[in-house]
Amino acid sequence: CDSEKGCVYTLIDCEPEDACHNSYCDSEDGCYSEVVDCDDYDECTIDSCDCSTGCTYVDKECDDYSECTVDRCDSETGCIYESVICGDDDACLVWDCDDSEGCVSYEIDCNDYDECTDDSCDSKDGCKNVYVSCDDYDECTIDECDSDYGCLYTDRDCDDWNKCTDDTCGKDGCCNTPIDCDDDNECTLDTCKGEFGCVNYYTCDD
Repeated sequence: CDSEKGCVYTLIDCEPEDACHNSYCDSEDGCYSEVVDCDDYDECTIDSCDCSTGCTYVDKECDDYSECTVDRCDSETGCIYESVICGDDDACLVWDCDDSEGCVSYEIDCNDYDECTDDSCDSKDGCKNVYVSCDDYDECTIDECDSDYGCLYTDRDCDDWNKCTDDTCGKDGCCNTPIDCDDDNECTLDTCKGEFGCVNYYTCDD
């Protein structure tokens, strides 16, 4: 109370205890403090409070240390890890992703383990297993292919089981030429029987 002015009312200084509190004064209860709300409603920041400087906001680290993801942050949902899409239009490659190396590719195995096919790969259509030609252009061989061994060539058997022919093989294949049973003897009848070959019958009377 001042002798001249009478009652004097001085505002109480409600000094906050640190930068992380806000101080207020209530007419009934007096000074009180509340913790500062440092929430910036951004999922990409880590919110905290320093007693000396107040609210601090540090960018959230979204790196998952994987070369197979694209890392980013959305302010509403936080960290997002999108898978890397590996590959191109080459049908001869199989793509995979390694966390350390990123996208890696491997050549596909077109081997069908069939010796009768020529195995290759086309970048557009993928594996091609084309049957090989075993034709040796020799009419005296039988050409075939075995899946385990590949082309096989067997001599053609020109035997017609006829004793009256000479069986050979040439550029046109088998040739079964009738044999000559003429014994140059006017006294014989020269014939040929398929089972026995030449037969020469005497026809002259002594």
